[in-house]
Amino acid sequence: MYGENAPPSWAQLPGARCRAVQHLTKLEGLQEFELLSGLDEGVFQALAIAAEVLEIGAGTPLYREGEPSGAVYFVREGRVKLFRSFSGRKPRDQILGVLGDGAVLGLDAALEGRPQSHGATALTDCSLYAVFRDDLVEIMCRFPEASLRLSKALASRIRELEDLVSDLVFHSAPQRVARMLLRLATEEGRVTKQGVVFEPSLSRQEMAEATGISREALSRALSRLAQEGILDLEGRTITILKPAELRART
Repeated sequence: MYGENAPPSWAQLPGARCRAVQHLTKLEGLQEFELLSGLDEGVFQALAIAAEVLEIGAGTPLYREGEPSGAVYFVREGRVKLFRSFSGRKPRDQILGVLGDGAVLGLDAALEGRPQSHGATALTDCSLYAVFRDDLVEIMCRFPEASLRLSKALASRIRELEDLVSDLVFHSAPQRVARMLLRLATEEGRVTKQGVVFEPSLSRQEMAEATGISREALSRALSRLAQEGILDLEGRTITILKPAELRART
């Protein structure tokens, strides 16, 4: 079933479970993915037959850096962080991205048939469709249009990584913090009379990792923005009071 790949790490984790779901329910869920919109009915039928519905709790690793690429994951609900870990005198993580509903994870390693180049951990409770590598490759061979769509998703992810490299190289720490806040507000915020309010799925430590700075540097940047009246910080909740001014800091 796994071809040359071992089962993914979640297969042995108590925090993850595969839920028995009727074929029709899986079919309807897969048809909600914008990435797959407009594809031939046969694509959805094949994916629904191959897919297992996977549920993992917040904090559960989906896969780890260096492990075999056993499956590709279609995120139906929830948010997942992708990251690389660096060992040394001061071990740290670099967050490569936070992906949510409609995203596809693990595609690059699966298509290459190589170990995972990064780790993926659930930030929230997640519901995903897991399609084992051999099954997905067979579907892509049968349906060229599906193969093209997945290739476009992979290309989009590469562009996001290029943007991350650009951020780390060409933008200052305060600029990176401002850009991250705007991105999280767009993905997770709601507009109120006060401003854009959100409780980030990332912890403060993870926000620091996403911007490539220390936790202390992040705290200073957030405090400075709050002192200038651009942000309001209350516990984990962040309110962007002046979005235009924050955008000007990017």
